This record gives sequence, C-alpha cells and structure tokens, in this order.
Amino acid sequence: MRAAVYHGPYDLRVEDVKDASLQELDDAVVKTLVSSMCGSDLYLYGGEAEPLVVPGSTVLGHEITAEVVEIGSGVGRIKVGDRVTFPYSVTCGVCFSCREGQTAHCETTGKAVYGFGPAFGDLVGSHAEYVRIPMADLNLDVLPEDIADDAGIFLSCNLPAAVIATDAAEIGPADTVAVLGCGPSGLLAVELAALHHPRQILAFDKLPYRLAAAQARGATPVNIESDDVAAVVAEATGGRGVDKVIEFVGRGDAFAMAISIARPGAIVSGGGVFLEQDYPVSLYEMYLKNLQIKLNGFANAKMGQWRATKLLQAGKIDPTRLLSHSVSLDELPDAAIGFGRRHEGVFKLAIRP
Repeated sequence: MRAAVYHGPYDLRVEDVKDASLQELDDAVVKTLVSSMCGSDLYLYGGEAEPLVVPGSTVLGHEITAEVVEIGSGVGRIKVGDRVTFPYSVTCGVCFSCREGQTAHCETTGKAVYGFGPAFGDLVGSHAEYVRIPMADLNLDVLPEDIADDAGIFLSCNLPAAVIATDAAEIGPADTVAVLGCGPSGLLAVELAALHHPRQILAFDKLPYRLAAAQARGATPVNIESDDVAAVVAEATGGRGVDKVIEFVGRGDAFAMAISIARPGAIVSGGGVFLEQDYPVSLYEMYLKNLQIKLNGFANAKMGQWRATKLLQAGKIDPTRLLSHSVSLDELPDAAIGFGRRHEGVFKLAIRP
C-alpha cells in the first residue's frame, strides 16, 4: 500500500509500505477515505520530536474518516462496510487510566498514538491507503449518516480537544475569554466559546490571516507582535485581566502570556501540546492570583468524541470551514510544507488517498 513516510524535517515521501493486516483477533483494517494533518503532527514533521520517530519508517497522521474493509473474529460491534473514525490515541477501556477517563494514558497500549513512532506504540498513521486498528470495537466510532467524511476527520483530535479545553474553562455569560492561538483547534475553541455567549472573546495570534478568521467568528483579534497586549487586555477587562484563558499554542511563551493576562481567580485551560521541559514561568504569579490551571494538551479525545459528534449533528459548529486545501496522498509532501510553515491562507488539509 502507499503511505506518507517521514524521512526528516519537512521531508515526507509517499512510498510503498507493508500492507495493513490483522494481527490480533480484535483488530480491524480500514480503508482511508480522507485524513488530515494536525498541529501536533508538526512537532514530528518539523523535526522537533525527532527521537519519537524513525526516519524512513514512521507513517504520520492521526486524523481519519475511513471504511472498514476487514475485521478479526473477535470483533462484534464494528462491521465491514461501516464508515468510521477513531480517536488519535488507542484505549483499552478497562485499565485504571481508561476507567478514570484518562484514555490518552492507557496502560494496556502504553499511550499508543497513530503515527507517533515507537515511543507511542509504533502504529502506522492515517496518511496511508489502509490502517490497522487495534481493539476495533472500542476504538472505532461509526459515523452517523448526517456527518460528512470531511467533518468526520475532526472527530479524531481537533474537535474533541477543543471541546475538552473549552469545557474545562467553565465559561459563563459575564466572562471575558481569551483564546491564544488561532490555528484549527484554537478557532474551534473560539466557536465553542461563543456558544456560551460570553461578554467578549479576545483571540491572540501573530498571523493576520488567522486573526481575520477569528474575527469572522466573532472574536476581537489581538496581534501579539503589533498590538500592546497588556493595554488591550486592561481596556477589555477594566484592568483586572481576563476571566477564562484557553491556550492552544503549545509554547512556553504562550503559557506565560496566559498566566500574565489572567485575572485573580481565573481559569487557565491549556489545550496546546508542550515539548519544553524547562521554561521559566512565575509560580509566584500563579500562586498570588489563585489561578486554576487545567492542562489538557495530551487530550483524552475518546472522552470528548461523543459530545463533539452531537455538536456536529446539531449544526452548532461546522469545522469543515477550516479545510482550506484538498490534496491527494501523492500531493501531500508538497502541501505539507505550506501547512507546516503556516503559509498564507493554509488552515487545514483534506488528504484523499
């Protein structure tokens, strides 16, 4: 089968790889209908997480809509022909972590994540013609007929992650909300926050096209490079700081900004993925402000999928507006460069094998 294989920073190559096949009785094999790149893929694709992957071997990707083409004899709920999606991490459903709702920390699978290399289960990712699904009954969700293929890919990661981070912020109608980072997940968080009818949503980024997208979704744009962030926040909040902060950048400086703009007693909900192991953030400021810090970057997507599905079915949110480009699998290596380097107008790729 054909798949997009990582060969080094910004170097994807579509190659012939070993066919996906059943390895356990509870496995399924699915045919990819459409996949997409997630912002967290960029840590791998850009070479920042090189130790996690094997150049020349690792197939990237963890977002998918697919059709089931083969099932093991131990699979009962899922059937051949079902149109499905999966959460980016694999859950057993019965270990301590899974029962506690920490499905991304499954003890049985060792925190297995599609396309994240040997450190996370060494599973073939979704940028392939076919994908093997372990524990298929637990990890595949059949897509309702009223959810299109292109919307289904958002149920693997982006939308559940945004739902989890936004819910954790506990937004009320009198709140001023700040969303840091206007990539796909951040823009979904803007839309989800708006469903709570807060007093104001401030959207922070440095790329004008992303800020324009946030403004089109009802947020007040704040350019962190050209605007006086402290002054904007002070004017919007009477000098107190924002009530709820949702962080979707995944960088230490963004987390520090989240702390700095939060009012005393605020909730800071982190949805970004952080790689920095040493970054100076003021514990004194967090303590003095009595902040509630809720980090959800390694999102338990399985726990957010059901709510995300219902939001799609209710027409409360349309994530397909974020699909700025549609490409074939063979076109992915060139298209991924634009996504990875955040070229003008590139939000999210729909990749069709």
